[in-house]
Amino acid sequence: MAGEFYISNLAGTFDYQEILNLYYQSQIAPVKLLQRQESKISDKVSALNDFESKLNSLYDAFNRLTSATLLEEKKVSVSSPDVLSATVVDPLKAVEGTYQVNVTRLAKNDVWLSQSGVSDLSSAAATSGGQITITYAGQTVAVIDYDTDSADSAKPSTLTEIAKAINDAQDKLKASVIYDGSNYRLLLTGSDTGKDSTISISETGSGDLLDQLQLGDDYSDSHVQTAQDAQIEVYGATITSPTNTFTGAIPGVELTISSTGTSTVEISADYQPFKDALNALINAYNSVVDFINEKAGKDGVLSGDNTLYMIRSGILSRLQPLFNLGLLDVDKDTGHVNIDSEKLDSLIENVPHTLEDALSQLKDSLQDYLLFLVSPDSPVENEIESLNDQKERIGERINELNKMLSEQIEIFKKQLIQVQLLQQQMAELRAKIASTFGQTTLLKQS
Repeated sequence: MAGEFYISNLAGTFDYQEILNLYYQSQIAPVKLLQRQESKISDKVSALNDFESKLNSLYDAFNRLTSATLLEEKKVSVSSPDVLSATVVDPLKAVEGTYQVNVTRLAKNDVWLSQSGVSDLSSAAATSGGQITITYAGQTVAVIDYDTDSADSAKPSTLTEIAKAINDAQDKLKASVIYDGSNYRLLLTGSDTGKDSTISISETGSGDLLDQLQLGDDYSDSHVQTAQDAQIEVYGATITSPTNTFTGAIPGVELTISSTGTSTVEISADYQPFKDALNALINAYNSVVDFINEKAGKDGVLSGDNTLYMIRSGILSRLQPLFNLGLLDVDKDTGHVNIDSEKLDSLIENVPHTLEDALSQLKDSLQDYLLFLVSPDSPVENEIESLNDQKERIGERINELNKMLSEQIEIFKKQLIQVQLLQQQMAELRAKIASTFGQTTLLKQS
């Protein structure tokens, strides 16, 4: 139509945030690639830390196996466990053989029990105030001033208060109150056994507490148990001890007696600790092998890491002293090392000294290598350090890319906002044209 004109897409709207999201997704790919690399390195470091832990376990097992006294271990048995028990405390001093022990007396503590008492715990235990002195093992341990007035809190008067005062004053003996069915009586019990751990109680002043209770040296029946040493005989030799434990009667062995009677004590070589230690070493090595097969094998997190295979070979080759005795063989399918138990028992029974020689050779061949493997300069630790350096560099690159991307998005966002503002201005212009000319056909609809 003559005189008409059209303005194309004068006004419009768009979601600039959606555009920014699409732009971010298109630009973040390099960051995600680096993050995947970072994650793989973290997995490798974690696996190598686990491997180091297994090497430390192997080293601990090796130290136990090559202990200087492992093949000198002894075990002890008794014929009458109700009479005594025995424990090897020093295998180097313990001599193999059989000993006859006769227990003639058990150690006892000193015990005093008043032969009289009070029928009422709230009443005074004495008729006149005074002082008692208690000695233990020849030393004064308590001096107790007592009274007859139960209302006077400064001094004890009742049997319960007197017992408490004795206990508060010392810790060598225990004072307690027992009830015999009609009267409450005072019981003094020594803490230690042995003939020197005796109790003595005496009265001073005008008090009559001990007379009222019938307690002390003047009342011999109140000394219900006398402290004494334990006594045993070993092939006629008499040995005493203040306790029921004897540490020197049989060299390297501790005896604990529990009743009188006779028992034999048999000491013999104990190779079970050696067997356990050897099994622990082999199990630790096999654990290393399993780890390498899983983690460094095909599709493993450490696939292609030849360092681990070199370590396994280095350890295996240094086990040669045990292979030379015919104690070990290798499973070709799993790589595990196995112990020939029958061969081990035969060596122990017939030529145990060959085991000692083999352990000495093993220590010479393997100790320094294992010590190197668990040191801060080990190949595994160096590899971990290298991976951590790579991870740190990747992390720095990720931060750089994220910063650059954030800056680009911020610039793009400002540009889109400007476009949106221009669209708004165009929309306002379109509306003004329409209101001025009054002919909508002049404006092309979008």
